[in-house]
Amino acid sequence: MNQSQQEELSQESVNYCYWHPDVETGLSCSQCAKSVCINCMVQAPVGIRCRECGKSVKMPTYDIQRGYYARAVGVGAGVAIGGGLMWALVNFVNFNFIGFPYFASLIGVAIGYGAGELISRSVNRKRGTGLAWIAGFSVVGAFWVSWRLALFLGLPSFGPLVLLFVGFGVYTAVKRVR
Repeated sequence: MNQSQQEELSQESVNYCYWHPDVETGLSCSQCAKSVCINCMVQAPVGIRCRECGKSVKMPTYDIQRGYYARAVGVGAGVAIGGGLMWALVNFVNFNFIGFPYFASLIGVAIGYGAGELISRSVNRKRGTGLAWIAGFSVVGAFWVSWRLALFLGLPSFGPLVLLFVGFGVYTAVKRVR
């Protein structure tokens, strides 16, 4: 091969960046094969990508639309009301018939588990911080409903240990959806 053929071959193999036409590069996107310079490349698990192909896509599990949030709020409100009524009923039965101290406190953890599981199922097992807030507030709402009913029925007020179990319930609910 003579020198003129080598120069011609080297000039043909010079690529320029798709977005910066004045920058020479030897890199190309592994998906669309556009030439990219080091300023435009995106490092991906499968190699170098261009800006367009290298955009990250949110995982479907964490991609939550407004409709899912509306569903979660509805289920959370139902859990807060239903769980609060159940909590107050258990507190009433425990206070009047069983007499086991702090038994009603354990219901907080069960309501937390139920709230997290029901919210998770209602949104097709999606996960996210917003759902965790909804689940946590539904447990606190259940406690508030049961506390108001306890005051209305003349039952003894909840003590500090009950607040600890409310915290455990919130933790349990949040862990189910986060």
